[in-house]
Amino acid sequence: MTQLLQRLVLPTETTTEPLLYARFDGTTKLVPGGAVLQDGAEVSFDTSFGVFAAGRWSRITTVNALAVRVRASGVGIAQVVGVSPRGETVVATEPLPQGEGSPVFIEFSLPNLQSTPYGTYFVRVLAQGGEVCMTGGEWVSADAPAHDVKLSLSITTFNRQEYVRKTVGNVLELERSIDVLRGRVRVFVVDNAQNVTFDAPADAPLQVVPNGNLGGAGGFARGLIELRKQGWATHVLFMDDDITLEPEALVRTMALFANARDPKLCVHGAMLSEERPWLQFEAGSEYSFRSIYPLQALGREDDLRKRELAVVDAPEIPFDYTAWWYTAFPISITNENPLPVFVRGDDVAFGLMHTGKHSVTLNGVIVWHADFGLKNNPSSLFYESRNLALVDTLVFDKHHWWNLAYRFASFGFRNLFSMRYSSTEYMLKGLDAFLAGPSEWMKIDHAALHDELRKCAEEKPAPLTAELAAIEPRKRRPKALRAFGFLFAVVSVGGYIIPRPLRLRGYGVGPIDARAVGVATLRNRMLYRHDRIADGYVVERDTKRFFSLLGQVAKSITAIAFSYGRLKREYRAMYPEMVSTEAWEARFTAGMKR
Repeated sequence: MTQLLQRLVLPTETTTEPLLYARFDGTTKLVPGGAVLQDGAEVSFDTSFGVFAAGRWSRITTVNALAVRVRASGVGIAQVVGVSPRGETVVATEPLPQGEGSPVFIEFSLPNLQSTPYGTYFVRVLAQGGEVCMTGGEWVSADAPAHDVKLSLSITTFNRQEYVRKTVGNVLELERSIDVLRGRVRVFVVDNAQNVTFDAPADAPLQVVPNGNLGGAGGFARGLIELRKQGWATHVLFMDDDITLEPEALVRTMALFANARDPKLCVHGAMLSEERPWLQFEAGSEYSFRSIYPLQALGREDDLRKRELAVVDAPEIPFDYTAWWYTAFPISITNENPLPVFVRGDDVAFGLMHTGKHSVTLNGVIVWHADFGLKNNPSSLFYESRNLALVDTLVFDKHHWWNLAYRFASFGFRNLFSMRYSSTEYMLKGLDAFLAGPSEWMKIDHAALHDELRKCAEEKPAPLTAELAAIEPRKRRPKALRAFGFLFAVVSVGGYIIPRPLRLRGYGVGPIDARAVGVATLRNRMLYRHDRIADGYVVERDTKRFFSLLGQVAKSITAIAFSYGRLKREYRAMYPEMVSTEAWEARFTAGMKR
């Protein structure tokens, strides 16, 4: 039996960033299903999605016998190049078959993976003396799989029909067209809006379950509980509904699971930007409960077009948690369900407790997602304030009241000093919800609460007027200058003790996802705008509102100090009930009655 490990995927005419897939030199033309190279041209797969990460495969799997099949024909050659710390070496070369007909496979057997000196391999095809047609290829192994894998995607959706239909269609097509996936991949869609339909054959491995709007946490909990009951899947893939999936990610994920050394291996898909499809937003994350901003993304701002990033054998970096836009894990890794937090932090807790320490990434296992700066608003800060306090309380024994107070005070003051009054108000509401304790949490009608939170009309990104769009985004200031601006803001109480005539006229400008404290200190109005598209919002100085909220923040810090110890004991005692299947099924029933 030959295992498929990963494929050589060529870009198409509609591919947004071809350099993620292959590099072309010379006269080439993309055609349906492949590429045609004229004499002297070449295509190489020394790219982020194209390389075979031999070092990572050898460390985290039992694969040893390794081969690559290149599907091409014409007047030219195919090569396999190995990359080691000493440089790059052509380890195999074969002439392409000539003659009429479709391209055929040329197979290269490579040194045993577990002892190879190369950390990375890539394929290169060159046209030498005539035309060459290439239609792809595949990395394979003659080793028997170590595990029998059956993967069920669990997708939670709420009114994202355009995205989720495309994703599901791509997955079903992949399952039909690749032998090793047929009968081993299913799709389970939890429809929180109860209105999505799919144009799929009746016998397609697709199940759609209507659900009350219990957020991402409720949708993924429903999927996990139902898949456990069905007993078919060995592994589950949590996936958001508003992403664009690279289908090849499933091929590689299945192969990693089938050959994993660690039976608890979890696979995380990196997230790339839809607006800049070569830019990496996150490839796993660390979590520091002592920090103001505890979520610390790995690989942030990496340009995946860069060859040096693609060919290097990078060691695996330990994760704390993985986000649910693409997190795959063994269904047996835990009997627990997600926390009932609706959104923001559900994946953090699950990762910290169960999947994070077993997680890896792999090149080509990715999704694209819209910029998170466009999704952030005051209501999201309610969830972050409430939910991350719960996560810290449950997960970290050394998390104390002063850690929570420090984060809340620091972030609260940053919001106030940058004129984000609504954000401060919603942070206070979130903290109050946490301070109410677990018994009140268990009574929450999550859908009704979310509907109420969404009524906030302030600080929400929207298309700017022509006048505001003409204001250029502000470039990020040097760290020393930002530190001075923050210190000046503290000394001048956010500029509120500066007489109005001494403040600068016009708009201060800050990034849409930042707190521009130093800029806001000498302004009466701030424009927070996206740096690439004309979306943003305006806030204005309000002295009365500022001092009122400042007093509320101080009062809340006192409440944290006096109640945190008791709350930590109560939340931990209530945790098994909060995540129990019985409690979730009661929520499912109540949600469907709304």
